Order: sequence, then C-alpha cells, then structure tokens
Amino acid sequence: MRLSPDAHIALLQSSDPVMLVSVAAIRGSTPREAGAFMLISEADIVGTVGGGNMEHQVTVRAREILNLGRDFDAELVPFPLGPGLGQCCGGSVDIAFHLLSSMQKHQLATAIRNTQSNAGPVHRAWAILSMGESQHLETASIQDADALERLFAGGRGGLCDLAGQQKLCLRLDDGAAPLWLFGAGHVGQAIVQALAPLPFDLHLIDSRDEYLTLPETSKLHLHQSERPEDEVGDMPPDAFALILTHSHAQDFDICRAALMRNDLGFVGMIGSQTKRTRFVRRLKDRGLGDTEIGRLTCPIGIQGITGKQPAIIAASVAVQLLSVREARLAQYPVNRIAQDGLAG
Repeated sequence: MRLSPDAHIALLQSSDPVMLVSVAAIRGSTPREAGAFMLISEADIVGTVGGGNMEHQVTVRAREILNLGRDFDAELVPFPLGPGLGQCCGGSVDIAFHLLSSMQKHQLATAIRNTQSNAGPVHRAWAILSMGESQHLETASIQDADALERLFAGGRGGLCDLAGQQKLCLRLDDGAAPLWLFGAGHVGQAIVQALAPLPFDLHLIDSRDEYLTLPETSKLHLHQSERPEDEVGDMPPDAFALILTHSHAQDFDICRAALMRNDLGFVGMIGSQTKRTRFVRRLKDRGLGDTEIGRLTCPIGIQGITGKQPAIIAASVAVQLLSVREARLAQYPVNRIAQDGLAG
C-alpha cells in the first residue's frame, strides 16, 4: 500500500481501471474521517479508509467489480465496525464505490497535483463527485465550501446535499505547510529526514554550500545564502521558520528578522533556556517588544523529550510542528478550494 500524493497521481495516470473507494458517512467511532478515500486497481492500492478487516473486505469487493468487467458506475455499502468484521470501533461507515472514467482519473490527478503545488497558508481542499446518473467531478463554489466545512465539522459525513443535488465530498490531502529551515548541520538534516513523509514544503538554507548535500525533491528546496537573514523576506505569510545554524550571530539575525514579521505561523529556535534569556535581552535592546518576542518558541521540541541526539531532537520537533499545523488548520479550516483542477 502506498500513501503519498505522488502515488495517487501515478496510479491515476496509469492505463489500469481504478476504483475510487471513499468514506461517504460515519456514525459513532470510526478509524477514518468522512471524505477519506483510497484508490484500488487490480494490482495496486493507494491510500486508506481505515485499515483492518473492513479495508480488506472493501478491497475484495472493489477487485471483484473490476474483474467482472461489467458496466458499473457507483454503489453505497454500509459497514458496521463490530464483531462481524473483527473490529471493535463500535461505529459504522458507509463506503462509496466509484469506477472512475478516464476523464475522472485525469481530473482527480490534476486536483491532487494542484493541492500539492499551492504555496502559502496551510489549507484543506475538497473534490466533489456527483451521485446522480452522470458521475463527474467538479469544484465547489466558495459558498458550498462553507457548507462543506459545516457538514464535515459536524461529523455528518461526506455524502451531502448541496444546492438540491446529492454530492460525495472527497477530502484531498491537506496542503503542505511551507517551512524555512535555517541550518543544514546534523540536526537540520535529521529534521529534513523526519519531515520528508509529512505535509511540509521544506526550504533548507545555509551559508555553507558544502553542507547542502541532500538531494532536492518536489518538497525539499536548497538555498545557499551568505546572509540567511535576508531569506526571511521571501517567506510567504503563515510559513514556519526553524532556526538552528552553526552560528549564534546568524541565529540572532534570522530570529530578529522573523520576529519582526507578524504574519508567520511559527518561529522556533534551537537552544537552551540560557540562550533564550540572552537572546530576549538582546532583542529588547534592539527595540523589539513583548508582542514580537512572544512569537519565539525556544527551546524547540515537545516537553519531556530530553535526548540530544539529532534523530531524537528531529522526532520531537516533528511532533511539535504537526501540532502547530493542526491547530492552524482548525483555525482556518477552509481558505482555499482545489480550483482549476476539476472540471464540471
């Protein structure tokens, strides 16, 4: 099973018939939220609707339909998550099965790709699938986006009535949070590796070109800069900053530049309480007030993790960043829809 957005796109771009399986509605305790989905072909599986025996049964059913080769558009099947499935969640889910047409495969791949490439604030994106006789993917209007968020927040499911028509709402992967990481030493590289499978768009900055040795990817961008503090101005609003260079002087200049912006989502710096105290004193001497200094998180990482090895620090920081990201998603649940990616 593959879980990355790239894997979704690769399967949708293949010539294989693909079954879209999604959580249309939930009741009680369930392993996944409404709108979660997976893609199933005869040879491959991408994504998950909750795992366990329920997902096994879903996969068997999807492949039986694929192997029959008969006309099939869509069906909705209830799955109680009780002893009958060997799962003890106690709730139930309605699972929707859609055999995607070539056009739908293209539309969904484009929507996922657009969600990946959106820069700026953390956001959620949705794809909408009609449930009538004509199955097609489409975008949500801004007005519908508000209705969608209310439906999902209330736990009433991904099968909903919009403008008098029944729609199935797919929750695409959340957009990657833009993160500027200053310092490509041992800890910086360990953090890059810890965040690689997570929803972050990483920019790794260092004044030392010889330290920028990690391979660039669609989610990792390398920048050599003699004055890393100047790169702060290129960060989009709501971006995260992590400061852990080899030089306390560089740390201070980057920290000051980041705190002077009031639109960043997170400013964190590696260091001890002693380092924080010294930096706070110097920042006040440079004219920064309590509001600006209050934006600084130092030391970084979650409390209770005391190990100093780079991998342990990286794991602690990754959990902290995910927590901040989730809090911001809850604060701004829908501020962009996957527009231009799905045709009506």
